[in-house]
Amino acid sequence: MYNMINVNSSNVITPCIGKCDLDDSDICVGCYRTVDEITGWMHKSEDEKIEIVIRCKKKIALTMK
Repeated sequence: MYNMINVNSSNVITPCIGKCDLDDSDICVGCYRTVDEITGWMHKSEDEKIEIVIRCKKKIALTMK
């Protein structure tokens, strides 16, 4: 099941699950965020964070099939 555990300075919870490792495309194999999304998370708007979380949840769901 999808686990959202980390909270930053906003109400949007990061999709980080603590399995931080980047693939050859610089995408985290744990949460499916790009390296830019991870490093820039604190500076993203609420809407941007929600968009990222939704996209990551969809990718996670597809890999669990």
